[in-house]
Amino acid sequence: MSGPASSAPERSLLDREVPLGPIMLRLAPWIALLALAALPRLYGLRSYPLAPQEARLAWDASHLVTGGDLSAAGWTQPLPTASAALAFFLFGPGDGAARLTSLLAGLAGVVLAVRLGQRSDPLFGWASGILLALSPTLVVASTRLDGTMLLVSLALAAASLLLRPPPARSSPVAVGLVLGAAPLAHPLGWILTLGGTAFLLARWPHRGRNLASLTVGALLIIALTSTYLLTRPDGLARFLVASWQELVTEFLGQPFAAWSRPLVLLATEEFPILTLALGGAILCIRRRTAQWLLVVAALGVGSAILLGNGRASALALALSSTIFLAGYGLCQLLRAVPWSMLRRSWDAAALGTSALAVLLGLSLIGRLLSGPQGDAFAWSAGVVSLLLLLSVTLWAVQQLWQRAVAPRRLLLVLPLLALSILASRDAMLANATTTYRPGTLLHGEDSAPGLRTTIDRLRRASMDLTMFQFDPRDPTGGHGLFIVLHDSVAQPFAWYLRDFPSLRIVSTSDLPRVLADAQVIVIPPELHAGIAATRPELVWQPVPAQLAVPAVLRSPPWGRLVTGIVDPRDWREFVSFLLYRRIAVPNPPQTVLVGSIPEVATRAGYPAVP
Repeated sequence: MSGPASSAPERSLLDREVPLGPIMLRLAPWIALLALAALPRLYGLRSYPLAPQEARLAWDASHLVTGGDLSAAGWTQPLPTASAALAFFLFGPGDGAARLTSLLAGLAGVVLAVRLGQRSDPLFGWASGILLALSPTLVVASTRLDGTMLLVSLALAAASLLLRPPPARSSPVAVGLVLGAAPLAHPLGWILTLGGTAFLLARWPHRGRNLASLTVGALLIIALTSTYLLTRPDGLARFLVASWQELVTEFLGQPFAAWSRPLVLLATEEFPILTLALGGAILCIRRRTAQWLLVVAALGVGSAILLGNGRASALALALSSTIFLAGYGLCQLLRAVPWSMLRRSWDAAALGTSALAVLLGLSLIGRLLSGPQGDAFAWSAGVVSLLLLLSVTLWAVQQLWQRAVAPRRLLLVLPLLALSILASRDAMLANATTTYRPGTLLHGEDSAPGLRTTIDRLRRASMDLTMFQFDPRDPTGGHGLFIVLHDSVAQPFAWYLRDFPSLRIVSTSDLPRVLADAQVIVIPPELHAGIAATRPELVWQPVPAQLAVPAVLRSPPWGRLVTGIVDPRDWREFVSFLLYRRIAVPNPPQTVLVGSIPEVATRAGYPAVP
């Protein structure tokens, strides 16, 4: 007789239990960090119209989808052009789709920064990721189609691959793919590619074999992307010429141009990162640990000063190299705080009263520095009230400190809280258009927010006038105006008016041929006199087109800055500037002139007077 069969049925794969609790516990910090990074980026994704450089890339991306020709911008930066074309193919053309790749690259950069920092210390990785997520410079770069955030993420990915320990070294082909993609994102990527190649050859054995594998990976990604998957065979040569020409003209050929801009950026937009980086540098020197962070930060900032020309891409790379030094400072600050003491009532009370004393002291100093301003009695009464409150608070602080266990170390929470609030505020307001913040470096090359209103007016006027003018190229109607754009100011007008079949982009020499039939014309102000003489009936409207960096930030008053270090009145002005970005003389935006026939001007809401 056969033995008894087993009574336990065999369990299938679908019967297995998946413990979601531990999985969610591991994913919770990542979800929180990505939400922290996504919030300011999504908030400002479409706040500003596409800048001229963004519009050129978007224009080429839309032509790539439809099989049209590309301009020099598309050949100089094939990777953002191809990624925008893919977004247009999937979701349709628009500002959000154009900037989608930069948004995703910004989130990927946060993840890469955390993983790179966790190689040495988990807390150091999280600190670096938080700072990158809240950096106003990188928030703005993540909402712009200019290849900057792609370049930053590729730099972090290359560092992650190159710095792997010997038992788990990355494949040279994979490193080549990443390093080869860097110049496709931005011409500055060539410097990253050459520097990464030199580092690999110095660090890895078997140099000849590794160099060959790296070259294969780099050439593969460059050839496929620059020719747009081999659909444009001449793309590789055109990319090499355009990319190196841009690199030499805009960066290598202008050493020390706008050299002060990285320093001004760190001292204004990135003040929390600068403060933490200085603290991290002091700790690195005193403890003689992690000194490679100092080297990386010095190389990044020094390169931006020497060759950056004040461009957003160079500033973003310099800031990315500084974030890890600041992350080290934040990591040590977090470790120095005895968080467990906050559970003790006396220590928590001592911290709260100390914070109140600091606020009262700052308020008293501000009132003393502001002076009576005409009403001496009210000013004196306010000073006396603050002195009484401060005296009582200091007495309470003294009593509580005697009962607390670690009151001095808990005071570190106050600068940590202040820097956190300032960093969060700056990140959220980085792309704000309704808040008056003229003293910022981040929007120096952006289109003026009101430009979109002008374009919407022209579109409404065209809809009113040409709704029933049917054209096979305009099946829905309403886009029948004959619009002429001068090539020097064509973008972003051409991008937003791309649905108009009669849109023309012309040079100065070709302008007289189309001038007689133009119903709307956009020109730089210096051409106004000649065109107004030929078409006296046109109604002209100056339109703010592009924002400019304020003069005080382009050429800072270094003498006053040096003396302001010891002048408390200047401290008060600097704190006010950090909060509100107010300057005495804001720079007016660069303007263009929009000329239109009286019928269009009337329907666009402009006075129909030539």
